[in-house]
Amino acid sequence: MGDSPAAGLPVWSPMYASIGPLPGPAEEAQYAYETLWDGARVLIRLPGDGTMQLVSASGLDVTADYPDLSPPTGLLPQIRAVLDGEIITPGPTGRPSVERLQQRMSLHHPRAVASAAAEFPARLVIYDLLYLWQPVLHQPYTARRALLDDLLLNGDRLLVPAAWPSMAGEAFQQALDEGFEGVTAKRLSSPYLPGRRTRDWVNIKNQLSASEERTARSL
Repeated sequence: MGDSPAAGLPVWSPMYASIGPLPGPAEEAQYAYETLWDGARVLIRLPGDGTMQLVSASGLDVTADYPDLSPPTGLLPQIRAVLDGEIITPGPTGRPSVERLQQRMSLHHPRAVASAAAEFPARLVIYDLLYLWQPVLHQPYTARRALLDDLLLNGDRLLVPAAWPSMAGEAFQQALDEGFEGVTAKRLSSPYLPGRRTRDWVNIKNQLSASEERTARSL
C-alpha cells in the first residue's frame, strides 16, 4: 500500500455495527436508518489524481480484483478523500447477490477477474466519509453525511444510499419490502471510531443466525 498514489492518505480500519433490535419510540429519533447491504466492506481511498484504491476490512488492497469499478464513474478527480462502503454484485432482481459476490471475491488471476467482472458487474455503495482534505472522523454522523451528500457521487457503478431519519419501523419495513435483510441504525451524534464495534451503529436483521443471536444477547 505504501507505493500506491494513495500512500499519503491516513490508514484506518472500518467502524463496525453491533447487532440488536430496532430502537423503541423513545429513542428512534436519535438515529438515522440505512439499508443493510450485506456486501464486501471496503474503505475507498481517493488520492486526488482520478485514481482509486479499494482496501478490504482486513487491510488488503483489492483494487485489481474489481476493474469494473475503476476508474470510478461519477467521482471527481480533484477529491482527496477516504470513504466507507461496500462492494455488491446485483443479481437478476437488482438486489445484492451474496453468491455472485463470493464468486468474485475468490478470484485473483487477471483473466478470471476480467471474465467475472463482465458476467457479474459490481457496484460500490458509499455510506460514510472519514477524510475530505482533512480528517472528519470526530464530526457527528449528521455532519459527515451532509458532506458525503454534497459530493454528488452517484453514478452507473456508484451509489450513495438514502438515510431515513427517525422512522425506525417504517424504514425497517421498507427495507424488507424491497428485498433487503434489514437496516443499520446510526446514532446521529456518533463520531466515526475506526476498528471499533459500537452500539452507536446497530444492525437490525429480519432473521438472525444462531451465532448472531448469541452475540446480540451478550451485548
